[in-house]
Amino acid sequence: MQIFWVSGAVGKIHRVNLTLRHLLLGIFGFALTLILSGVFLQYMGFQMAIEYNPQLARKLGNVHTAIELENLNSFYRQKLNDIEKQVSTYQLNVNELQLSNQKLLALATPPLMQKDKPKQSSMGGPFISPSSSTTNPSLMNAMQDSMHDMKHNNDHLRKLSAYWLDQVAWLDAKPTGVPIVERMSISSGFGKRLDPFKNIWSEHFGVDFQAPPGTAIVSSGTGLVSRAFRDPVYGNLLIIDHGEGLQTRYAHASEILVSEGQKIQRGQIIAKVGSTGRATGPHLHYEVLKDGKLIDPSQVLIGQFLLK
Repeated sequence: MQIFWVSGAVGKIHRVNLTLRHLLLGIFGFALTLILSGVFLQYMGFQMAIEYNPQLARKLGNVHTAIELENLNSFYRQKLNDIEKQVSTYQLNVNELQLSNQKLLALATPPLMQKDKPKQSSMGGPFISPSSSTTNPSLMNAMQDSMHDMKHNNDHLRKLSAYWLDQVAWLDAKPTGVPIVERMSISSGFGKRLDPFKNIWSEHFGVDFQAPPGTAIVSSGTGLVSRAFRDPVYGNLLIIDHGEGLQTRYAHASEILVSEGQKIQRGQIIAKVGSTGRATGPHLHYEVLKDGKLIDPSQVLIGQFLLK
C-alpha cells in the first residue's frame, strides 16, 4: 500500500510505502503507549489519593500502611492468644475430670474389689515443655500449633471417655447394689446366729432382707442367669454369674421372673419376695460368692451402711 500527499507552495509530492508489518507495528506501539499511559495515570492517581484522601486510596487499591498491618497482626495474635487460653482451660478441665472420676471410682469400688479394679497404663518421667522451632513463630505456624493442640486434646478426651465407659461397665457388672430398694429391713446378718427353727447357734452365710410378700427383688449387678430352680432349703432359688468369679444367690422367692441363660442388667426386677423353702416368713436370703466361696455381702455392697 502506498500513501501520497502534496505539501508546500510548489506542490511537492511525498510517498510512503505502508506494508502489513508497518501497520501491525504501529498498532502495537499505539496500544503499548495507551497501557503505559494508563499505568502512569493510575500510579499518579493513587499517589495523589494517598496524599489527599488516604481512606479512598486504601479502599480502591487494597493498600495498607505498616501501622495498619501491625494493628491487623496484633488483632489476630490477640485472637490466637484467646484460643490458646481456651485450649489450656480445656486441658485443665479434662485433667480435673479425670481426677474426679478416679476418686469417684475409688469411692464406689468396695475394698474387696479394689485389687481387681482395671488399672490405667503405667507411665512417668519428668515434665518437659514442648520446644518450638523458632523463638517468634509466624502467625500461621502459631495457629497451626493451636489447632494441633486442640486436636490432641479432643483425641485425649475420646480415649478418656472410652476408658471411663469401660470402668463404669466393669463396676456395673459387680454385685454392689442392694437387691431390695424399698419397704425392707435387715432381719439377719452374716455370721453366727441362733437358728430360727432349732434355737441353737449356727452359721448364716448370707443377709436376710425382710419385706412384704411380692416386693420386687432386683439384680445387684449386671450378669447372666446361671441357675433358676426350686431347692428344698432355699425355696425358689436364682443364681446370677457376674464374671471374675463373682456370683449372687437370691433365695425364698415367691416367683422367679427370669430364666436360665438370660442376660440381666443391674437394677432389673428378677423375682418377688416370698417364704418358700426353709423360712419363717417373707424375706430375701441374699448370698455372694467369690471364686466359689461364700463371703459377707457387706464387703461388696455399696449400701453396706444398711447392714451395720
